[in-house]
Amino acid sequence: MDIQYIGEHLWAGKLGHAFITLSFVAAFLSFLAYCLASKNKAYLKLARMAFNVHGFSVLGIAGTLFFMLFNHYFEYQYIHQHSNKEMDMKYILSCFWEGQEGSFLLWTFWNIILGWILKRQLKNGEWEAPVMAIFALVQVFLASMLLGVYVYLSLDPDAAPFKIGTNPFLLLREIPENANIPLFSNPNYLARLNGRGLNPLLMNYWMTIHPPTLFLGFASTLVPFAFAIAALWNKQHQKWQAIALPWTYFGILVLGVGILMGGAWAYEALSFGGFWAWDPVENSSLVPWLVLVAAGHTMIINKNKGGSLFTTHFLAIGGFLLVLYSTFLTRSGVLGNASVHAFTDLGMQGQLVLYVITFIFISVILLIEESLFKVSYIFASLYILFFGLLYGYKRELMMVWLGGSAVVTIISYAKYFPKEKDEEELFSREFWMFLGALVLLLSGLIITYFTSIPVLNKLFGTDYAPKKIPVYNTWITPFAILLMILIGGSLFLKFKKTDTKQFGKRILYAFVPAVVFGLACVIPLYFMHNSGLSTWDAISYALLFITGLFAVFANAGYWIVVLKGKVSKSGAAIAHLGFALILIGALVSTSKKVTLSKNTSDKKVSDLGEGFDDKVSLFLQQGDTLPMGPYLVTFKGKTWKDIDFYFHVDYLKQNKDKKWEYAFSLEPHVQNNPRMGQAADPATKHYLDHDIYTHVTAGNFDTVPKKQNAWGNTKNYIGHIGDTIFASNAFVIIDSIRTNIGKEQYQKNDSLLEVTAVLRAVDAQSRNYQALPKYVIKNNFVFPKESEIDALGLKFVFSKINPEQGTIEIVMSEKLSNAKDFIVMEAYVFPYINILWLGCIIMAIGTGIAIAERIRKFRVPTN
Repeated sequence: MDIQYIGEHLWAGKLGHAFITLSFVAAFLSFLAYCLASKNKAYLKLARMAFNVHGFSVLGIAGTLFFMLFNHYFEYQYIHQHSNKEMDMKYILSCFWEGQEGSFLLWTFWNIILGWILKRQLKNGEWEAPVMAIFALVQVFLASMLLGVYVYLSLDPDAAPFKIGTNPFLLLREIPENANIPLFSNPNYLARLNGRGLNPLLMNYWMTIHPPTLFLGFASTLVPFAFAIAALWNKQHQKWQAIALPWTYFGILVLGVGILMGGAWAYEALSFGGFWAWDPVENSSLVPWLVLVAAGHTMIINKNKGGSLFTTHFLAIGGFLLVLYSTFLTRSGVLGNASVHAFTDLGMQGQLVLYVITFIFISVILLIEESLFKVSYIFASLYILFFGLLYGYKRELMMVWLGGSAVVTIISYAKYFPKEKDEEELFSREFWMFLGALVLLLSGLIITYFTSIPVLNKLFGTDYAPKKIPVYNTWITPFAILLMILIGGSLFLKFKKTDTKQFGKRILYAFVPAVVFGLACVIPLYFMHNSGLSTWDAISYALLFITGLFAVFANAGYWIVVLKGKVSKSGAAIAHLGFALILIGALVSTSKKVTLSKNTSDKKVSDLGEGFDDKVSLFLQQGDTLPMGPYLVTFKGKTWKDIDFYFHVDYLKQNKDKKWEYAFSLEPHVQNNPRMGQAADPATKHYLDHDIYTHVTAGNFDTVPKKQNAWGNTKNYIGHIGDTIFASNAFVIIDSIRTNIGKEQYQKNDSLLEVTAVLRAVDAQSRNYQALPKYVIKNNFVFPKESEIDALGLKFVFSKINPEQGTIEIVMSEKLSNAKDFIVMEAYVFPYINILWLGCIIMAIGTGIAIAERIRKFRVPTN
């Protein structure tokens, strides 16, 4: 008998399903119509209409999902998984894109917005049909990510079906894993159902703006990709770059800002003590940005000189393909525990792989011009694909296909692609810009290799450990040094050929002060006072600092001297200056990071268990004032609201008269989430030249008032005379042992033997107290007599004598009212970190100026 459930809002799910289906069908129809329109423009009207229908369907999906989140429709899996009734509604946006389905929908939404703008820009032009066909095809794949259907692709009847997408409008009771849960046998189950809630790490204002900015950056990589593919399609390798260049720099700006927002979120919300940890998800957004920056610079080369055609195509296509690869890395579950913010596998690994290889296939096939060669490649690709699906040799055949595609690309470039007639001069701007693009590409490939270790382990059955932060730093620093030299000198070079004497004279004005000032800084920073760095690290960091200064001085000089301070022409110089400041700020703040919180308490932090270290953590009880670096810190207590705990810590510092005075207060925050555990939210004191960064790693989260006279858990101590027992408010010394009679008299008369432990307790004010617990033996029976120190709330029981070891056992109990609140805190100083944040702002401003200038300078008709 079917159960008639009470209160379910089935209409919302049906509406969402309808929008998803319509979105997929309309995107596919738009793709087909745009393909036909490339030969017959009569299909353009149908293609545009289908794309618009797809766009409005995406808006319908998003609107329905938001409505369900706002109204707590917990009968739906996605709503139940990512929100609850207690959550502050200002985090509703974070709920929307926390899950895979929501983030794919966000990506689809931005593609729609960019597609509508581009469609209007290219209307009736020669680029509309091929460019929008690629847009529509990408939307087909993204729309399929929300379908949530299964298809059978194998001849093996026992093989599992292939899953296409995950639908956000599934009811909880429709999930197979929930089929036998007793909750759903109750028709009115919704009356007591609440959601799981949002991941506490996402309850941060940065997470309401960082993901949409980052996904807009991902979406923007599609524009130069679509133009590059359309150029291969139309065999017009040159003309497209004038239109795509402003879009490319728009992508550089937005994706770069999104990455930097992620760093700011990590700095403020994560507790690893920094802003960048070479996490796989961080790397997966950084590498496409590096390649996109390289593509933008080769487009400028091409526009000014007509060269770097293949490189520009390769980088524009590679930027988007790397976004797809990063999507596979972060959403297929292949990273496992290698990243703190990757998604778990929802069964879409095969679909994500198909997504990546489809666009690699399209890129390669359009590069081939000979029909026989093209047909052979298509046949071989399809054979490998279906052979792998039918017989299970997926990994081996995938490697064969990728290798073969690389060979085909090289052959096609050599045979068909237009070549540059003239070689670049060594001292020309285009050559230095090309070298810069090459450095960016190589550094991106190295980062990709390190990030892909979990994938390589899966492909080849190896078990290599993921690379740690120092390994990344060691490999990437030389590339950063080269990049600083190139961006420092390139603007002083002219296209095609430059007077080397004039070039040398101009950069000398930046190089000399950079070396002089740089050496004055790096010698005390990295070569004196036991910096703790290896010789290689010290030298490489010093070189990066000096070359970074060179880039700052050179670009500032170019803007002021050569451009006469004209802002409209200075986009490149300002962006380069900002990027150099980012590297200098990151270098100094991380390499000279100082740990303040070395434990000065008499209680060992390491006793709390694995992961606690007295070298980096300080144990503080409420009311304690302990030294921490140049400060005295006092833990004043905690406040809480629901699951949010705030720990108030005062900082004191010596004034000019050597007297301690109040300096500032910080309130590190911990969310004690019953479903997801504890999540620390650091508190930072900002100064112009440094930050003091703190977070709580352990503490007392009890909110129930303590009973004054109740005793807490007892603890057993084994010790010798002279040993010390530590209580929360005193230390207790075993002074001596005394008896009422001797051993011989006891054995002779079977008398009452009374052994007394003389315990002396000393409190924080050095006041002495005494306890005399007794160990009584009568008629071979033991009768321990306890002893209390009321003033300290301590009770002692003399429980055992170990004559062979010469020890006694004392059981100590404390009143619950003795237990003070405590925290374990870490604190660090990040010197000159504001240089990094200043560089972020300057680079964004410079890139924005460059976009405006490219739109003005390279504006061309689109037909």
